[in-house]
Amino acid sequence: MKNLPVFRSTLAGCCCFLPLQPVIASSDIDELVVTATRTPVAMADSLASVTAISRPDLEARQPLDLVDVFRQVPSLDISRSGGPGSATSLYTRGTASGHTLILVDGQRVSSATLGSANFQFLNPDQIERIEVVRGARSSLYGSEAIGGVIQIFTRDGSASEGSYLTTAAGSNAMYRLALGSSGNSGNWRYGVHASYLETEGIDNLAIDTGFNKDRDGYRNKSVSASTGYRFDNGADLSFRYLESNNRNEHDSASNASEKPYSEGIVQNINLRGRLPLTDVWSTELSLGVSTDDSDNFDSVTGLNQGDFRTERQQLFWQNDIVVAEGHLLTLGYDYYEDDVASNSNDYLDGLGNPVRSRDNKALFGQYQASWRQLDVVLGLREDDNQEFGDHTTGNAAIGLQLSESYKLIASWSEGFKAPTFNDLYWPAGPFSAGNPDLEPESSENSELSLRGDYDDWHWSIAYFENDVENLIDWAPGADFVWRPYNVSDAEISGAEFAIGGDMLGWRVDAAYSYVEPRDSGTDKLLIKRSRDNLTLNANREFDALTLGLSLKSQGQRYTNTANTESLGGYATFDLRLGYRLTRQLETTFKMENIFDRDYQLNKGYNQEGREWQLGLTYTF
Repeated sequence: MKNLPVFRSTLAGCCCFLPLQPVIASSDIDELVVTATRTPVAMADSLASVTAISRPDLEARQPLDLVDVFRQVPSLDISRSGGPGSATSLYTRGTASGHTLILVDGQRVSSATLGSANFQFLNPDQIERIEVVRGARSSLYGSEAIGGVIQIFTRDGSASEGSYLTTAAGSNAMYRLALGSSGNSGNWRYGVHASYLETEGIDNLAIDTGFNKDRDGYRNKSVSASTGYRFDNGADLSFRYLESNNRNEHDSASNASEKPYSEGIVQNINLRGRLPLTDVWSTELSLGVSTDDSDNFDSVTGLNQGDFRTERQQLFWQNDIVVAEGHLLTLGYDYYEDDVASNSNDYLDGLGNPVRSRDNKALFGQYQASWRQLDVVLGLREDDNQEFGDHTTGNAAIGLQLSESYKLIASWSEGFKAPTFNDLYWPAGPFSAGNPDLEPESSENSELSLRGDYDDWHWSIAYFENDVENLIDWAPGADFVWRPYNVSDAEISGAEFAIGGDMLGWRVDAAYSYVEPRDSGTDKLLIKRSRDNLTLNANREFDALTLGLSLKSQGQRYTNTANTESLGGYATFDLRLGYRLTRQLETTFKMENIFDRDYQLNKGYNQEGREWQLGLTYTF
């Protein structure tokens, strides 16, 4: 946290969630990150375990969706029911799929009915940067941040200038088109970007049901726009808009006449203003709306078989005060209201009254300090939820610079997850019903890590424990009706090791994580989490040619609570090429799963075999 003595100038030049100056390349240890503390901190000084993915990183990886990106992040497990666009869950450090808070430009985007975000529909062409924070962060962000926080920053004119046109085609009749422009003019900045992706996909179902043995296609249309103005006194006003429209096909497991598909919209609108009140005090106000809308259809009859819509109105107010050199106090107010609607479900409370909305109010504070070789972060947040009342979470971290090359960090944090609308108010029927008496899931996380530098190499090792209480799971009652209950606790422990540096002209980054997620009552491993994860990325430039190689290896994961059935481990290799034909024209090639490895990320669902794509980008 050695940048704290210069917070006067840093806060004047940075937006709370996105630095206004160009993002530094991810290989630079002085890169700024903001998600772990809600304030800009140099990556090397952060007391949290953070992975940052820059725009150049995304362009080098040539991903079709964020699943391709997150599979290369340490301690992230992905479960996906088929190819691109299919239902996807993310598990951070062994926690549940709804235990990772996902933000877009500082705003929550998760569904209030499902309790998790449809991040698989966010197109990487619209993204400038991603930060992944591992470990509980509810003391800053409230509900969902038990396993970690992922923040996605959309593209605008503050980080890059120029226009581009990209087109690509590949296996499974994949076609991709992206174009956009961003830049600055005086105090103004702007960005406009649009993208289109279509693929015939694969047959998602691995089991032969006798129905719908065909490819399950996916289509995504995305657009983003932003503008901002920097006043001469350091104040900043910005507006951002993101919309992603998707259509993906499914297979019916029981009816040959049904050819189901779904359509959805993920939308995020944000207006943000930041004002330096004095040399040491800056304030920021953010207003926004996020929408998650999903409709399910039968393509034969055209009937809408169910739709679910979440609209979340959000207000955020943050004040950063430099109380002394090296000491920063952050105070804030966080409010959001969830409104849900469905043509297939009427959400009812225990008295039979309709429930269509709930709100959450929170106050939080954070103190960051730096004394010579010692850094400290303390945080506290009080949430008042309309449904279950108050919930208090805290955070404490301390970092000791042992020498110029070594840093020791210890941290403790709490997290919680509010029950979803489906959990609380699912309409009572002969087979299932909600449970309005549920308690929030809660967690206590501790971590010890050591970081070091040697020449051009940077490495880190971390050990963590996370005890989660009141886990919510659906189970049959004495009346054979399935309801959600606070059924069990979990004890999760694990370790991460990451290293990166330059070797023989190559940039090499590798990470290994081992996670032991166990049910405290049965001592069985939690399902859909692998214990071993290994990633390796190597990149090199040869004049006009760039070459990239990737390895992803994942261990066995159990698919039932008795731990008698499992999916086997796997390893896949990818190849990436880029060749600059002229200063403005570059061609790219990517081959994934080179050795055509057969594997599954969710039991009974196929994943892609060997795939390729060839692209061309023109910048001007």
